[in-house]
Amino acid sequence: MTIVEGDTVRKTTAQDAAQAAEVQSKILSAYKEMLSFQFGGTVLLAGSVALALLACYRFGQISPPLLVLAILAGMPGAFFSALTRLYNVDQASLALITPTVRQLGGRYLMMYSLVPPIIGAIAAVVLYLIFVGRLLEGGLFPSFSCRKGMECLSVLDLMNNYWPSYPEDYGKVLVWTFAAGFSERLVPDVLQGLVSKEEGGGK
Repeated sequence: MTIVEGDTVRKTTAQDAAQAAEVQSKILSAYKEMLSFQFGGTVLLAGSVALALLACYRFGQISPPLLVLAILAGMPGAFFSALTRLYNVDQASLALITPTVRQLGGRYLMMYSLVPPIIGAIAAVVLYLIFVGRLLEGGLFPSFSCRKGMECLSVLDLMNNYWPSYPEDYGKVLVWTFAAGFSERLVPDVLQGLVSKEEGGGK
């Protein structure tokens, strides 16, 4: 009887080990596929940005709107964050790569892989508008002002004439919008802080 129970335990243990190995194999397979999408998207985005900026500055000396540059800074920030998380195989399951997700197919994984740049772009726009609205001010944050001799009375004027006051403010805008894409909690925490500050001031 003891031998039978021992055999049963060994069989159960072997089955559990086999199932765990199968699950791990599926996770790693999904991880590799998502990493391929993320890496391919990063290369494609970097190449597109490089070509667009080269065309702007080489042909006609056209300066792209700062909001566009802010969006393009937020997207690589999100890609960088996602690639950093996915680079560690041990954390693959933390990236929502589960057997259930894996069974949904490559198209779902591709869509999921494209979510970070979209979130990064939205976060960059929100943070850019926070800076434009001067809701955050200080030495670490960029300062904006209307160009001399220009009017800033419409959204189009805002895009074309309302620019960083000093050269270093350009760098601050791009660094902060990159950080908005990289850190998932940066913009939500900033918004929550602004709301809490407004609610506290109203009491």
